[in-house]
Amino acid sequence: MKSRTLSSVKLLSAVTAVTMCALTINAYSQKSTVSKQNTGAVTLEYKFLNQTPLKYLTTSKMIQIMDFQGQSMQNNINSVFGCSVKAAGKKDRDLVLEIKADTLGQTVESPMGTSGGSISAIKDKVFNVTLSPDGRQTDISEAAKVVYFTEGSGESDLSQTFLEFFPILPLKPVKPGDTWNTVDTIAGKSASMSTTNVMNSDDKLEGIEVVDGVECARISSVLSGTMTINTQNQGMDIRMHGTYTGTGTLLFAIKEGYFVKQTSTTKVTGNIEISGAENMTFPVVMDVTSVNEVKK
Repeated sequence: MKSRTLSSVKLLSAVTAVTMCALTINAYSQKSTVSKQNTGAVTLEYKFLNQTPLKYLTTSKMIQIMDFQGQSMQNNINSVFGCSVKAAGKKDRDLVLEIKADTLGQTVESPMGTSGGSISAIKDKVFNVTLSPDGRQTDISEAAKVVYFTEGSGESDLSQTFLEFFPILPLKPVKPGDTWNTVDTIAGKSASMSTTNVMNSDDKLEGIEVVDGVECARISSVLSGTMTINTQNQGMDIRMHGTYTGTGTLLFAIKEGYFVKQTSTTKVTGNIEISGAENMTFPVVMDVTSVNEVKK
């Protein structure tokens, strides 16, 4: 009984380490092509013309259920990230953005109790990221220098957060009713973890609407893809691989050139493989919801 309890503790620690990264699943990726172009369509591109920095808050919630030796175990994982964003110049055609980190926190509720909390190491850290007009991160090397430690998952950095922070926009003008397909592979690596997200998204411009006095494009997305996470924890090599489906929505300020709000809801079905002193494979299902929006 004692050895089984120890294995369960190590297992939960390992699962926590690998699934923290799954909270970064987003609704948009790095390349897009529009199915058709129409007269009078709107061009969507990043500008960040606002005179004052925009404050963003990202909240993510995951319900994770896994089957370990015939026993169902559930973890509830919550995370939050807050920062301000403002334009800081141009680099050729790309937009240089100044980011000031404000809030980062993660908590895990598991059969072993509650762990985690706020991470003060990132507060007030300032760095730049470079963004193409359609939202591709062309340089996030400064974000990689903002390093922090998370209980249960080890060392990480903010480059993981910004891999998919900015929704990707269509390359050509679109009008309400237009559809396009987005396919991409997004890979990231930190000191303790590597991730690969292969995504397919069917996107549609649902319409133009005014939100708090700002004219916005509303885009809907139907998502599918695969995700793979590799890490090490307590002497164990851990790999999680699964497929996911979901939906997303985006509100984008047309004239000002920034996203107002993006949401996604995804379901991941896969397996966690652990090798080391003990070798095991067990199924896991994760339901993830995330919201990233401007806060006044």
